[in-house]
Amino acid sequence: MRIWWESLTLLQRIFAAVAIPATLLLVVQLVLTLIGLGDHDSDLDTDGDGVPDDLDLDMDGDSIPDGIDLDGDGIPDVAVADLDHDGAPEGDHGSLSDGLAGLRLFTFRGITAFLAVWGWAVLAITRAGRPWLAGVLIGLVMGVAAMVLIALTMQMILRLQADGTVSLANAVGAGGEVYLSVPALRAGEGKVNVVIQDTMTECAAVTDEESAIPTGTPVTVIGVTKDRQLIVMSR
Repeated sequence: MRIWWESLTLLQRIFAAVAIPATLLLVVQLVLTLIGLGDHDSDLDTDGDGVPDDLDLDMDGDSIPDGIDLDGDGIPDVAVADLDHDGAPEGDHGSLSDGLAGLRLFTFRGITAFLAVWGWAVLAITRAGRPWLAGVLIGLVMGVAAMVLIALTMQMILRLQADGTVSLANAVGAGGEVYLSVPALRAGEGKVNVVIQDTMTECAAVTDEESAIPTGTPVTVIGVTKDRQLIVMSR
């Protein structure tokens, strides 16, 4: 290993320093999933890991739902846009482009896969004597392909598990408590803990109230959006 490392150029060592930790993280995620510790339901079930489940990298403020976090890292792996309000798959998923539009690419697992594939690809190409710029570009394509593959895999797993999904329609009229502050006038989404089907469930939530609802405030669920977010009002 030491001989191999010393044979690398400075630039190649940088690529290796990206690829090696990312690969180790992927292996850890795989092991945790195989032993049952990396398969938590995030937006619908409290995962108890202390990590906020709303870290979905939704920076455009379009209130796209978090989806379902299958690896327990606090970041949704797949969107729920292709599910109906009962948590079951829609009968018609449309074209391939429609299916890809529902993928959640920028998850912890997806980004880790991207970095691992990108790093090893660039390292291999530069070690073969090719220009580093060509390696970077080819690595980007391969990394994005890895992200899409991961997202598609997680989406397939979600559809297989859809029969056991909690029905958010049963939350209407139920009381709960704000876990993460809910922004006013649906400017973003927060998190609430509410009992659905006799199970304490953590869900994405929005409100039509003119002021934000702070953490710890008792709320009542008055509806469900098409994006599977609970509509709540303070009590």
